[in-house]
Amino acid sequence: MNEFITSKEMRIYDLNAIALGVSDLQLMEAAGRGVADTIERVIGDLRNKHVVVFAGTGGNAGDGLTAARHLASKGAKVTVYMLSKPEEIRHEASIKQYLAIELMDLSIDLKIVKDLNNIPDMVNADVIIDALLGLGVKGKVRSLYSKAIDCINRSKALKIAVDVPSGVDPDTGEILGNAVKADITVTFHKPKVGLKKRSEYVGKLVIVDIGIPPEAEYYVGPGDLIYNYKARGFTSHKGQAGKVLVIGGSETFTGAPTLSALAALRTGSDLAYVAAPSRAADVIATYSPNIITIKLEGSDHLIPQHLNILKHWIDRADCIIIGPGLGLNPESEEAFIEITKYTRELNKPLVIDADGIKHLARNKDVIYDKIILTPHSGEFKKLTGMDLPDERDLWRRAEVVKKACKELGNPTILLKGPIDVISDGSRVKFNKTGAPAMAVGGTGDVLSGIAASLLAKGLEPFVAGYLAAFINGLAGAVAYKEIGEGITPTDILDRIPKVIADPLNVFKEYLVYRRVK
Repeated sequence: MNEFITSKEMRIYDLNAIALGVSDLQLMEAAGRGVADTIERVIGDLRNKHVVVFAGTGGNAGDGLTAARHLASKGAKVTVYMLSKPEEIRHEASIKQYLAIELMDLSIDLKIVKDLNNIPDMVNADVIIDALLGLGVKGKVRSLYSKAIDCINRSKALKIAVDVPSGVDPDTGEILGNAVKADITVTFHKPKVGLKKRSEYVGKLVIVDIGIPPEAEYYVGPGDLIYNYKARGFTSHKGQAGKVLVIGGSETFTGAPTLSALAALRTGSDLAYVAAPSRAADVIATYSPNIITIKLEGSDHLIPQHLNILKHWIDRADCIIIGPGLGLNPESEEAFIEITKYTRELNKPLVIDADGIKHLARNKDVIYDKIILTPHSGEFKKLTGMDLPDERDLWRRAEVVKKACKELGNPTILLKGPIDVISDGSRVKFNKTGAPAMAVGGTGDVLSGIAASLLAKGLEPFVAGYLAAFINGLAGAVAYKEIGEGITPTDILDRIPKVIADPLNVFKEYLVYRRVK
């Protein structure tokens, strides 16, 4: 049975493939060749067959233009109707494909459509290729495209849709005013979910492999960040990008909760609070004016009575972190349990790290599915009792993590390591950003802050978990290549915005781990 994917997932895989070294032009070439080969398999000898291609302005048009070139090379008589001026083509690879066919004046009849009058009511052809609208279609089909769709539908030719029939929403299957009724839809990599609902428009579904590496799906890549990260809008105001509360710190540890809070801010949260025992809070307040500190009186470590103060701040926060610098005092463990129970009652997203994981190992009944856990291999063993396979055996390692998620109540587990493993019990992602020099104290606290910020922006725990691993690791890789062995958590903090601003180019330039050896 075929796995159906969303248009967003397809865009992510495309971009991740590009990050892995497969160019957009290569992908388009494979797609267009796949369309041409499908047509040849259906109708046989293409010599002197008349093929008409209707092309729009995006990547879908480029696929159609590529198919036109291949069909012409097989002897077909090809006519291309471009529903845009050449300078209006938006897609870089599509521009290159257009420039190729522009010079093919002996084998391809190229018609630039300037208005409705340039589109015939019907064309006589053996094959018509619909390359008008693809995954980027939005809103109702405009009149120029609608007339082209009518022309296609009136024809008795074999009608081939490229990826999705134009006018069919690739995710919902909604007909956007008008749509092509194809005989065959040639879709790429995997079929899109909207096609399941519109068989009368899709016709026969043919799936073409365009050479997207499996790693583009299994590893977190720049595409995942670009298409999932929620940046502030023009009219955003304070609080809309997320408020993060860090509960931690003790008489000994003040740096850990500070790093988590600063990481949340660097990842795009509007506000970051640190609730800590009063003496620790005083110290934390001196580290940065960007952090709001909440003093918990009465003890130098977290105690159950602090919950009365914390409830107000938990209610206000969009996500909570508990664990960094918390300490292992039995009273702190009791407080940890009560706080986690309260966040569960509110169904609040929660990140549990460091000492919090140690407390959780003895109190697993408080776990719920809005939690992200960030253990290293030792903490994972204490939490689950499960032995992990070798770090190079990623698939077996992933199965153990998936099993642990299911047994614990389906939290998201972000297992830290040279290659991170992230699972929610049903899905798995690997992350290979990072650097050896990140094996220092505090990098896990930065990771927790990034994860909490993404949760506070409304991302689901699994997505927030794997994006946090990617951002943290890539920021660490940047620091490692720029500084060397002696990097600190604050070096990673400073490079988080660079990763978020341009993940594709940063990934290409700074990736350290290229192969699992």
